[in-house]
This record gives sequence, structure tokens and C-alpha cells, in this order.
Amino acid sequence: MADHARPHRSSDYLRLKAMTRRLVHAAGGIEAASLATRVGPQRISTYQRPHEPDFIPIDVVADLQADTDDLSVLRELARLAGAVVVPLPETPDEAGGPWHRHLADVASETSDVIKRLSESLADDGVVTAVESRNMHLTDEVDEAINALMRLRHRLEVVEGVSRGVERSDREVGGGVERSDREVSRGDREGGS
Repeated sequence: MADHARPHRSSDYLRLKAMTRRLVHAAGGIEAASLATRVGPQRISTYQRPHEPDFIPIDVVADLQADTDDLSVLRELARLAGAVVVPLPETPDEAGGPWHRHLADVASETSDVIKRLSESLADDGVVTAVESRNMHLTDEVDEAINALMRLRHRLEVVEGVSRGVERSDREVGGGVERSDREVSRGDREGGS
């Protein structure tokens, strides 16, 4: 792969190829992946090879993610953009439930992070890579983020905005009439 003034290191592009291999494997291999997408097995194979210049198209990634729930490629792209991917709850039950359950989850998960970090810092005021791995600090932070995202999703449901659809309920003759309309992110955030 030539690095014609590209913004990322060669190792970043190789990691995208590795995440593509992971996604294809999750889909059941090259043949199965090609059946779930618009491209044939030869192209799927090419997208995985480290020294091939072609990368997997975004719509093919979307097809395979829908087929597998594997977010490897998306997470790697997010990492390259300085972001993270946090899946939203899949069912209304996950977004619903009593408020105190959401608050308890957030409190519990964030206190786990604080407790483990405090333990790591107690001896010398430094968190080492070995301590971080042994104490599963990244996993603890991920669990806290996920608890906060579940709470955020619950708030979006309450506000009537979730996954690009604004829902409005109004009482009509003893019943409830629901209407959905597509909204842009700006609409949801109060912009134009």
C-alpha cells in the first residue's frame, strides 16, 4: 500500500484490513459475506489482503454489520477519527424501565471505575499499562460509558427522538395517536 500523502500511518490502514478480515470471518467467511452483499467473493478477498490498495466499501461494511452485529471496522474508523462507537440499546425494554434502575447502573459502573483507578494510583500515583490490563480498567470504563448511553437513549425516547425519527403522541378521543417524522440531527439538537 503506497502512502501518497495520506493522513494516517501504514499501520492504521493495515489495522483496517485486519478489522475487515474479522468482519468477514464473523459473517461466515468470504463466500457467506459475498452472499450478504453486492460484491462477489473475489472482491471480498481483495478487501482483506494487506497489500491490496482497495478497501471495503462502506455500504458493504453496513451490509455485513447488519448480518453479524460485528462493529470492528466501524470501531476502527471511529478510533482513527478520535471517536468511539457505543451501541444503543436494541429493544425498548432496554431503554425503558424504572428511572432508578438507570441511575443505579450509572452510579455503580462509574464507582467501579473510580474504585479501580484509586487502587491503581494508591501506591505511586501512576497507572501503568500492566495495572490497566490486570485491573481491566478499559473494560470498566466501557461499562460506565454503556450505562450512560443507556440513560441517554432513555432520555431520547422520553423526548420523542430516537434513531432519526421524532415521535409525538397526542390524546385523541380516549386513545393515543402516534405520528412519526424523519428529523435531521439539527432538528433534534434544536438547530435549523
